[in-house]
Amino acid sequence: MTLVLGCILSVGFGQSRSKDNDATRSRAVVKVLPESKKQKIISIGGNYCQANYKGDAWDLVGEATLEEFKPTHVRVALPLQFWLDYKVYKGKRILKQPAVISLLRAMKRMKEKYGVVSFTLSVWRVPNELVENPEAYNKRRIKPEYYGEVIDMIEAFLVEAKERYDVEVDYFSFNESNGGYMTLFTPEETIEFFKLAGPRFEQAGLKTVFLWGDTSSTKPTVAFASKIAADPSIVKYLGPLSFHSWWSENLPDSEFERIAALAKKWGRPVWCTELGHNAVAHKTKDYNKNWDYAFRFAKISHRVFKYSGTEVSMFWTWQNNYEIMSADTLTKYPVYYITRHQTDFWNNVQVIDAQSSDKDILSLAGFNADHKMILQLVNLKNEPVVVKLENIPTMTPRVVTSTEHKLWSEKKANLNAGTLTLDAQSVNTLVF
Repeated sequence: MTLVLGCILSVGFGQSRSKDNDATRSRAVVKVLPESKKQKIISIGGNYCQANYKGDAWDLVGEATLEEFKPTHVRVALPLQFWLDYKVYKGKRILKQPAVISLLRAMKRMKEKYGVVSFTLSVWRVPNELVENPEAYNKRRIKPEYYGEVIDMIEAFLVEAKERYDVEVDYFSFNESNGGYMTLFTPEETIEFFKLAGPRFEQAGLKTVFLWGDTSSTKPTVAFASKIAADPSIVKYLGPLSFHSWWSENLPDSEFERIAALAKKWGRPVWCTELGHNAVAHKTKDYNKNWDYAFRFAKISHRVFKYSGTEVSMFWTWQNNYEIMSADTLTKYPVYYITRHQTDFWNNVQVIDAQSSDKDILSLAGFNADHKMILQLVNLKNEPVVVKLENIPTMTPRVVTSTEHKLWSEKKANLNAGTLTLDAQSVNTLVF
């Protein structure tokens, strides 16, 4: 059987190492269990939300990531608040707003030119006239008597996208509504909104249902989503159990596993609709230009796929916002190269179990559509580690390596009795 091992690991090939040197290094065993199947990773996707922030849905970074990463699943932002008199854009009049037109055109282009097949639409803010606390930046609560007017605008957009632009939206959400970033809904309020919007979308001939959760971080997801699903009348309108992975680095793996268990109970897939680790990183100058940011992203990504059972991920963001490259696309930041390890090797992969004897050697394995094996390894240690691979055929792999000082390197490597040496704090992909 032909074998591809996609690993996030860093291997110092090209260096001569004696048996004595290897004997003094830390050692670990990684065992792959092909018969133990987990979720299938359907898509490594991204967020394209500039319409919400810049008033224009398109930019050069977005175009570059669409061209290079070829995401099939994306999340876009629908702006529902403009610095105009609400009467100017309420209801179907929203379709005349330049930012909305830009978004519609961008979605059509994503589908026709870049092969996007699934769209998720999210809303951050609604007009001041419709909320209880218009002076607030976050935790803005929509007055229940205005739910219908909010739905009017959303429905108008969805119908316009379908009928005029030939783009159907699969899922809708209010971004991080559990925490109110920026519109706040309790589970009870979410149920009432879904009860109104679900039938409206159906009657309009739309297939759009709701992300179940789209929560601000890992830990509150199960409690928030469970309360929503407790009302049987709206369960049919619930799509993937979705969460954002912010503020999750110090959580135990069991918090991610709780998400997987809840999704399994209700027969829903898990989506991570904002994949990242630090939601306020942008407040630090050049945060995304250093290796620490990239390596932390590698670690949180591993845990999301390994323990939550995520089938679709959406990086925050693949535009000029938490960007992975410079605005002119000429300079690629370290996190870009970690992202390449995912986009190049983890689309359409059936995940299988992989166990490591060392908690600081993270392992993830699977088979891609060509029945080639993928193995991800992350060395968290500040020193090289010798890893013994079990249930892996002995072959000469092509190895893609990312470390702080070697962001992208490809070499051939000979496995010595099924072992390889991982560089300190390393991220690599092996292709057999």
